[in-house]
Amino acid sequence: MSSSSSTSNYEMKSEDFEYLQTLPGNRLCVDCGVVKPDWGTPTYGILFCFKCSGHHRGLGTHISFVRSITMDAWTPPQVERMKAGGNDRCNEFLQRHGVSSTASIREKYDSPAAELYKEALKARTEGRPEPTELPKKIVPKKSPQKKKMEGFGSSPPPSSGSCFMDFFTVRRMRFVRDMT
Repeated sequence: MSSSSSTSNYEMKSEDFEYLQTLPGNRLCVDCGVVKPDWGTPTYGILFCFKCSGHHRGLGTHISFVRSITMDAWTPPQVERMKAGGNDRCNEFLQRHGVSSTASIREKYDSPAAELYKEALKARTEGRPEPTELPKKIVPKKSPQKKKMEGFGSSPPPSSGSCFMDFFTVRRMRFVRDMT
């Protein structure tokens, strides 16, 4: 697929993938070290193996947007983030910001340090100044106690011995009556 639009999707060119493989650390999966990773995330500009792609997918697209290098379409900005990133660059950044090299994939990428790296990478490729401070974790405010609903549809189901009969009880009673 080709188009003159700068945001249109296209298959990653082989020369782009070859360039990505020359970035430090990109010949191995960023998370487990398997040789020749062929999956990536433009969110962090990193490459990983098929097995780790499943873990990244499990994080949700808001944390790690997973793409196959050969089977998925890429936008030019996504390819630019991949070129500006790199496995070693990402890992070194995360370690400098307190993320252990032995952290799980979730601990590694669902962290304030990863959020900062993601925003810095995006700013770098968009020509903006890179943020330098870790984002503050937003603590959700406690919502006020909800009032109990009253009225139609909010009553508990009838208990046994109730004056209400369910549909099947009524049908059974009619069936027995009609049989006699």
